[in-house]
Amino acid sequence: MADLTVAKEEPVKASGGARDVEKGPKEGSSTGTSEVDEIEDPFQAPQSSFWAKFSDYGVEMRGAEPVPVEKRTDTRYVNVFTVFATSLTSLLPIGIGSVTTLGFGLSLRDAALMIVFLQFLFTIPAAYIITIAPSTGMRQMIQSRYCFGKYCNFLTSVIVILTVGGFGVTGSINGAQCLAAVKPGTLPVEAAIAIIMVLSMVIGFMGYRVMHFFTRWAWIPALIAIVILIGAAGDQLWQQAPAETQPAQGYLGMVAFAAGNMVTWGNVAGDYACYMPPRAPRFRLAMYCLLGLWLPFSLLMVFGAAIGGAVSTIPTWGVAYEAGGVGAVLGEILVTRLGDFGRFVLVILGLSITATCGRDVYSVSCNLSNLTAVSPILRKVPRTVLSVIATAVIIAVAIPASRSFVTSVTAFLSIIGYYAGASVTCFLTEYLYFRKGDPSSFDPKIWNDGRALPTGLSALAAVLISWAFIIPSMQGDWYTGPIAEKTGDLGFEFAVVVALLTYIPIRSFEIKLRGRL
Repeated sequence: MADLTVAKEEPVKASGGARDVEKGPKEGSSTGTSEVDEIEDPFQAPQSSFWAKFSDYGVEMRGAEPVPVEKRTDTRYVNVFTVFATSLTSLLPIGIGSVTTLGFGLSLRDAALMIVFLQFLFTIPAAYIITIAPSTGMRQMIQSRYCFGKYCNFLTSVIVILTVGGFGVTGSINGAQCLAAVKPGTLPVEAAIAIIMVLSMVIGFMGYRVMHFFTRWAWIPALIAIVILIGAAGDQLWQQAPAETQPAQGYLGMVAFAAGNMVTWGNVAGDYACYMPPRAPRFRLAMYCLLGLWLPFSLLMVFGAAIGGAVSTIPTWGVAYEAGGVGAVLGEILVTRLGDFGRFVLVILGLSITATCGRDVYSVSCNLSNLTAVSPILRKVPRTVLSVIATAVIIAVAIPASRSFVTSVTAFLSIIGYYAGASVTCFLTEYLYFRKGDPSSFDPKIWNDGRALPTGLSALAAVLISWAFIIPSMQGDWYTGPIAEKTGDLGFEFAVVVALLTYIPIRSFEIKLRGRL
């Protein structure tokens, strides 16, 4: 595996530590020193020779267990940028962006302005949160235990699994529609979804090191294909349909939609930096995360919005959309303009989504590890097995969801935006207000000790109370609350404000009763 060795930005002081991440040796339990305190590495490598061989070949076996400081040796900090930017230089943001004009009925101008500014704003929490991981060596859902507790955090993990898995579903549908459009009638969308997800599973199965290596280069063919696509479509994108919805309702709905895109990254950001050393430059990591998420996602969403706005005004695009969704529209553009070369570009576009879905499979497997860690028996299930399970579930959900893409995406992103607003607010309030922004307050010795961790009841109560305000304020195709009927969608705004106002007094009371954090 020497060809996967990564060039370092800074020298590594721990002479043998770099091999853990860069060379991928077999992981075993070891005694290390954490940034905050001494801790014995809680990870126990599988004893089976079968799994030992996988570990020898660079497969990441570590699940939910915190990474001790001597194994935090990944000093290629630009990996944070490439893992996000590459996975979003794909069809995913194009497909999601088309919903802003097709689903919300906004004009291209209004959609573009809201995409750029809202997504920048909503990426800031994730950019800050990712800077905590190198100091703690903890995956994001393990950090969340210091707010939601060991058992109440179960709910947050489930929601995050649904969230990240939902992005995998969305991406696989977009990619499958492209592959199916190469030669209509030869490859069903359902089969294309399975192909994309099996390829993505390889990335998620291999884990942290291989995922970072893959995303360091996979953006090149994807970006070239997208530039060709933009060139082929550019002279037709001026044919935009007029806005359909009332401005206030469309704008407010976009707030929850954009929050579902970006705030949710705050629940997984630490997964991609937990192998980095405590001395990692916090500002640089934050900027890498901010630009890696916001820049490609926003630009390609604007392009997707332009395509969505032109679908109803260009007859051939409308026919293609009815037959096979956004992917079929891209096929119509490329094949009509570029012939067989366009088909080749379409294949590249369809396969570019493997970086996105591979990242999603990895994050889902990490969060499943957090769920299984509550049981000593289930904790023995390797993360690699969980990645296979995650892939199977995403395929099972993506196939029926592909038949009503716009409706599915709009409802999904709005709902997860509400929950992400409340849960991320509670986490940041806990870290910044109660723990004074001190990562040493995340004692790694108690990461799996339900009695020593917070009960999580304060965070759970704040989230549930916020939903009492979210439900009457949310707006969707399947339900519109009485407040939303008059004002538009205010669910996300209520989620953040109510969670903040309720968490502080409830948590303060809990600390007073317990006498400790």
